[in-house]
Amino acid sequence: MPLLKLNRINKGGDIVVNSEHIVFIETESRSTTVHLTHNLLFSVEESPVAIAELIEQIETARIRNAIVESASVHSPG
Repeated sequence: MPLLKLNRINKGGDIVVNSEHIVFIETESRSTTVHLTHNLLFSVEESPVAIAELIEQIETARIRNAIVESASVHSPG
């Protein structure tokens, strides 16, 4: 459930969305549209592949940080 910061096309500026709210992502005529729950949708600059990679990086970092934190809590010393 990472928060993603994406660049909006039509309104300019950034939008922050929770990855759990993404229903699907589509590409239509060189524009990426992110469909969210509650019938919200936004056109963004990032490609679907870039969004998927961003989610993967955030989740990987979250898991890695949890493992490191767990090891530091349970280490004898």
